[in-house]
Amino acid sequence: MTDFIKRESLSLEDKDVLLICETIPLDGEDDNNVDIVSVSSASDQQILSVEGVGSLADPMVPNGETPIKLICDWNVDKYRNPFEPDIHWELRRNFMVQYKDKIPEAELLALAHSFVNVEVFGAVYCEELMAQLALLGKSIAKEYRSFKSTTAKRVTVPASEAAFDWINQRSVGLKAIERKEQAAVLLSPVFPVTTLQDIFQNFILLDDNIEESGREFEKLGCGWFEFDVWRNEHKLWEATCSVAGFLLSKVVGPLKKARHKCREELLKLLRRKCYKIKVNPNRCWDSCNVERLEVGEDLDMNGNPFDSRSLQPPVAKDQLKEDNVGYRLLKKLGWGGGPLGKHQIGIVDPIEVQAKRGRRGLGLPQLSLRSQTSGGHGSQTPSNNNALLAGLDLTKVPFRIDVGFYKDLLRNFKTKRLGYDLIFSSEFTETERALLVKIATDLELQCTTITYDYEHYQFVLMKHRMSPHELLIKILVEGHPIYSTLYTVEPPDEELERHNKVLELCSR
Repeated sequence: MTDFIKRESLSLEDKDVLLICETIPLDGEDDNNVDIVSVSSASDQQILSVEGVGSLADPMVPNGETPIKLICDWNVDKYRNPFEPDIHWELRRNFMVQYKDKIPEAELLALAHSFVNVEVFGAVYCEELMAQLALLGKSIAKEYRSFKSTTAKRVTVPASEAAFDWINQRSVGLKAIERKEQAAVLLSPVFPVTTLQDIFQNFILLDDNIEESGREFEKLGCGWFEFDVWRNEHKLWEATCSVAGFLLSKVVGPLKKARHKCREELLKLLRRKCYKIKVNPNRCWDSCNVERLEVGEDLDMNGNPFDSRSLQPPVAKDQLKEDNVGYRLLKKLGWGGGPLGKHQIGIVDPIEVQAKRGRRGLGLPQLSLRSQTSGGHGSQTPSNNNALLAGLDLTKVPFRIDVGFYKDLLRNFKTKRLGYDLIFSSEFTETERALLVKIATDLELQCTTITYDYEHYQFVLMKHRMSPHELLIKILVEGHPIYSTLYTVEPPDEELERHNKVLELCSR
């Protein structure tokens, strides 16, 4: 129980001043204990006042005055409440220890209680007391707030749930994992398919494309969408769509109109009953997510320092003849035969004549284009990876990129089976892209080279296949930042009970 203090100040001419601190007991406590503190003063005009603690907390006193002497041999730990949390007691104890020799015991105890109430529980007192606590506890409060920012926040749960968790030894982290597992079950496919609702749970509409979504649905082993058209007894065409024995849409009319209308009705039904995943339209497809990391020395294809002295000059297949025009021109320029270049490690054979396409320089291998792709990647043109490696000996080429880093990057990509492409920067040179193709080929990874303008080429590591349900769990349950950026998820337009349950489990 905190004692309140009654203070009396006496002023005597040419005599010592006697300060009496009398404790006023509460709840019937004994009031016979009186603490007496004697104070000497050299001035007959001085009247001591202990209203507030500003002067007592400050060790600086006016010249010619003697500081107040307090009894400091009392034990701070005796005020520990057995039900007080450790962090609260440490905060209060540090406050009392810091001002034990500057503030009277009973008053310090009251101030320490008020300080803890302000910092921990957000209590508000009068302006004078709040300013006093802020001044006295500035350093202690700063340390406490820094510690609080790195600790877990308090979570309030019903008493019945807390008692159940305490009996079964279930921590907050374990409960969060269990809730996410429950949410993942609600988003996972159902086997075997016995109801129409199971079909709607197993089917996910991808970019409003029924064909692509249907192929993913078939991979689950739930059947396939059957479109049938026939003429009925009234000589009208009937178009139907069914899956696993359930009729999903039926339209009667002219042949072309019935087919088209049947697909439209099916698409409307799937939008109302199924989850929808779409590629984020705000994504910039011509950007990259892997930058070029340059090093300050030449490296070989294994990441070791490059040694040009160990290179053997290439041997010419067919020497130029003396009657060749190019031979005579090179002779006039000082060429003495053999490989070109300062270190004589250049080409020996003449440059082969190729059909020129694009803006690539003479002598560079021309890309043999396979096909044009449209859609998400715009007008990208994939090229044949073998064209990069044709006629190029990577063991004799120095590299200025961190080869070891990119080898580890491709290994991790294969190990984690990421479901998104790794698009490398267009700043990589031709030989560097050839090295990346070689590393990816050795790891049995699918890769390609894309371009938008036949001038800027980018190496792309193709993503691993990820089922729509796995993608749904990555976005809604795990909140994966990359997948959430690349794709948008729309819940069914109807029957939102399952979706709301998933959000509730993931938000707690």
